[in-house]
Amino acid sequence: MRLFLSLILLSLLMPCASMADNKKDKNKPQAEYTHYKAGNPYLPLWEHLPDGEPRVFEDPDNPGKYRIYIIGSHDLRNTSYCGPDIRMWSAPVENLTAWRDEGAIFTYPADGKWDVMYAPDLVEVKRKDGKKEYYLYPHSRGWRREAFVAKSSRPDGPFTVINASEDGKSAIRGSVMGFDPSVYIDYITDPNDPDYEIGFRAYGFWGFQRSQAAELDQNTMYSVRPGREIINFFIPASSRYGQIRDPKGTTYPHVYKDEDLTRFNFFEAASIRKVGNKYVWIYSGYSGPDYGLFSTNSALRYAYGDSPLGPWKSGGVLVDSRAPVLNQDGSALQTTYSGHNTHGSIELINDQWYVFYHRAPRGFGFARQPVVAPVTIEWDEKSVAEGGKVVIRGFDPYAPDKKWSAKAANGQEYTGAEVTSEGFHIYGLDPYAYYSAGYACYLSDIGLQKDSWDVWDNSMVVGGIRNGNIIGYKYFGFGGLDQDKNGLKAFEGTKKGNDTHFNLFLEPKSDKSFKISVWMDGPWDNAAWKGKKIGEINVAANSKKEVTQYSINVSEAVDGIGKKHAIYLVVEGPQGREELADIHGLGFSSKTKKIERPVAPKVTIKANGKALEIPQIPIRSTDENGLLGENDYEVKCKVDGEKLPKITASADNKQVKISILKDADSQFGSTVVECTYNNQVKRYHVKFEK
Repeated sequence: MRLFLSLILLSLLMPCASMADNKKDKNKPQAEYTHYKAGNPYLPLWEHLPDGEPRVFEDPDNPGKYRIYIIGSHDLRNTSYCGPDIRMWSAPVENLTAWRDEGAIFTYPADGKWDVMYAPDLVEVKRKDGKKEYYLYPHSRGWRREAFVAKSSRPDGPFTVINASEDGKSAIRGSVMGFDPSVYIDYITDPNDPDYEIGFRAYGFWGFQRSQAAELDQNTMYSVRPGREIINFFIPASSRYGQIRDPKGTTYPHVYKDEDLTRFNFFEAASIRKVGNKYVWIYSGYSGPDYGLFSTNSALRYAYGDSPLGPWKSGGVLVDSRAPVLNQDGSALQTTYSGHNTHGSIELINDQWYVFYHRAPRGFGFARQPVVAPVTIEWDEKSVAEGGKVVIRGFDPYAPDKKWSAKAANGQEYTGAEVTSEGFHIYGLDPYAYYSAGYACYLSDIGLQKDSWDVWDNSMVVGGIRNGNIIGYKYFGFGGLDQDKNGLKAFEGTKKGNDTHFNLFLEPKSDKSFKISVWMDGPWDNAAWKGKKIGEINVAANSKKEVTQYSINVSEAVDGIGKKHAIYLVVEGPQGREELADIHGLGFSSKTKKIERPVAPKVTIKANGKALEIPQIPIRSTDENGLLGENDYEVKCKVDGEKLPKITASADNKQVKISILKDADSQFGSTVVECTYNNQVKRYHVKFEK
């Protein structure tokens, strides 16, 4: 009991946390953190929110205004998937570069531990009387708790489980929602429809390596509607692309009879949206061989039909997170980012469709990041039964038809969303700003990207670059954006006379000289890529092994060029595998716009005047400690004798506010040094040891 109480105490120190009662105190003043940085990932580089489900809801605190909400699981453990909370961020639709951390909207402790939460869903139900209800499907991995459903009057909670057993340890009998749950609310407007009075029908979808679905009881939102049954094989599931894993002889009444069953390739992660008069079913599905690459479940696919239960036709690939593009000579496609898995959906924001998914740097599945890309969706008025279609393609605002694809000389074509560094900024990133190297979307060596865990530092290193490495950033908006549009703020492009310079912030690792060539549009000057070398950065032998700003004049190439263009860094140095440098960041400057690399504050903690070693990695979340973020650090302090040393703390930045809380932490020690910077709290738990 003592341990459990200490865990509760620790967890109450977490920002925006909801604990045993899953409540968020709206009356308690809390530091509000908003991330304003443009780029992809669109949340901070230290935030690892995979399995994101996007929803546009009315802002409960500002009637008539709308926000885009993203809820997901939370990679906090570094040795396994996810963490103990469902995490939420949101942004006003009129400013897609202002993402507010809503905190943990759901946790569940049981038997002295916290359940791990996998991929969730959240839906809004509008009742006939105008009342709004929000149903959260948290996908708890606690034993017999997978089918939990929680309810709130607000999209950000507090949420209360509505189908828990009396002892709270399991879902009640009849609860059916399973792995990676998704729910669709279909509103009824026809007075002759038998469900007109209740106003809607609800459909649930779930499954891992087997697709399941059911019409839900509108009165419970967690059980099968009376008179209906669970559909145990909804669409064909696969073990790899084109190989059905369902039992031989399985039939699929919810798939059109003339469909090629090997094109569906369901793996997990169902999600459904309505586009025009049709329904689109999104899911993680094996892809790759259909456009000349090896099979992966790190891709989203889609199907479309006339009702939430189909029957369905396969639409193909929606996005492949491995970033397919042309190879060097354009003869075939290649991947330029790592794969692992992905999960997500589509959402319409300001009349623009986006696909939300996640990436796994280096293919590491325990530190996944949320990313987004625009898509174009075409649909016709004909029903699917009559030959109507839904076609989803990659989006390019500067293409005559607004479509993007990668088509190789051998005829293979990837038509899904393009993987970029820009995210929501579909007209390109403002060139006159600093960007962390971690926003790279093209890596010839997928192992170069390093993880980020520091909540004060939106930074992610591309480290250990070697001869021949290529690192790409798509795209910079050299043409600017004349006025606010689609939730994006206007910015000035590279005009004639700006004297634009390219800046690279790197840390040499070798004593040898090397150079980095800067290319625009492509890393090769050939018919396939049409790249152009616009300058080179030379790093002299025996350069200081510290982060250094290198700047070159690129005005002739970029000033007045217009539209958006990619930048590629091509490393040229000694042959072999020697590591040459770490890249920290990049960006452009002009005669009127300077560039500066932000440096996170450093904290010093002393015991009786002697500095203690502060670890770089925060305390990892576990079932036992229930930590909800990367905010807590353990600092060890040796004690001689019976008297505890005097703990003092300071920072090299005056904006850091420091509080020393004695006797505040019964688990990690007797003193907590709490430091706040930019509304982000770090807690250093000083652990006294004999």
